[in-house]
Amino acid sequence: MVRKIIAVITAITGDRVIITSEAMKHVIEEHFRGIPQDIILETMERVLRDPTDLYRDGNNENKEYDFFYRLESGNFIVVIVKIIPDGAYLSSMYPIGQKHRNKHKKFKRIKL
Repeated sequence: MVRKIIAVITAITGDRVIITSEAMKHVIEEHFRGIPQDIILETMERVLRDPTDLYRDGNNENKEYDFFYRLESGNFIVVIVKIIPDGAYLSSMYPIGQKHRNKHKKFKRIKL
């Protein structure tokens, strides 16, 4: 499967996160409708390079990192990155409330 790459961002973990056009389309259409792609990419870069919290799910065959960034409002944005044999790929990015989801209780918190 050929994926159209629109950006590569080096995360605080050292992983080079590949942003595909399909993943970006999902983020914009489902979670940030009306916000230009360049602003989404800048925000994504900030979250990946300087997260407030970072969690890792190592229970699956493939690793998953959830990068959280606290906004001035107190709410969070989360960027989910999946690590597969082909590389690190953006899975999704979306806003959440003022607390992490319950699934993160099972994840390992990474000290920054």
